[in-house]
Amino acid sequence: MTRLTRFTDPHAVDLWDTRFRWRSGERLRDRTVDATWQRVAAALVAVGGDSGYWCSRYVAAFGAWQVLPDPRLLRRAGTERAVPALRTPRAALNAGAFVLDAGGERARFDHDRFAIAAALAVRMLDDAAVAFGAERGRLRLEVGVIGLADALARMGVDYLDAAAPAQAQAIARSLALGCLQGAGRLSRERGARAGGPDLAAAWSARETPAALAEALSANRRHARLTRVRPQPALARLANGASDGIEPARHASPSGPLRAARARIAAAMQGWIDAPVRTRS
Repeated sequence: MTRLTRFTDPHAVDLWDTRFRWRSGERLRDRTVDATWQRVAAALVAVGGDSGYWCSRYVAAFGAWQVLPDPRLLRRAGTERAVPALRTPRAALNAGAFVLDAGGERARFDHDRFAIAAALAVRMLDDAAVAFGAERGRLRLEVGVIGLADALARMGVDYLDAAAPAQAQAIARSLALGCLQGAGRLSRERGARAGGPDLAAAWSARETPAALAEALSANRRHARLTRVRPQPALARLANGASDGIEPARHASPSGPLRAARARIAAAMQGWIDAPVRTRS
């Protein structure tokens, strides 16, 4: 097994060990976090074709802290414990992991790589829905974001700065387009599912690239792809990433920070299928 994962936060290690590490009685089954990734990925790809390829893709994305799977999968997939029905499976893309030349004058967000990861997350959640309980109806997936404030900081953009909402909106757009591209592939590969709203309804007010317009109109498999909300367990596991679109982890709540968060949420909302949620 290739070891990719690097913990930098002891609290993240504790969280993995206490909540997500597989133990069977007195026997320790997940000897490392890489074993956890492998276990979850193998359980997901068991329902589809080309399982070795997609398993390796999932493990690599998990190990690089780019894509974090549903906590319910981390706890139970591939163990002797049944995974609860995943009617709305969720995942988080860690935006902070996609900044190039972080902290430097040329720091920038890698939108292409982020969109590819978003498409991968859609496949992962489609696999999860098929394997663990979405028996009927179009799939309501929840691909979200953590580490937004981290990404802004690594690009040299202050959370309170006027440039922050535009950067957040660009990230939301890349998330949406990547998810749509991944959903189009799956719709062609796996076919339609009856019942539920069309995905096109969520895109009615968005500018859809011509290359994706046909995939959108033909998709009868998915009702929703994206939802941005706090995911504290996944943020803590990802070496203490900032949660959702919240300010940096140790920032004290204040009027200016809340106002900045509201501006960021409003800027992202047009590209997200469900209402953007923040901490109360």
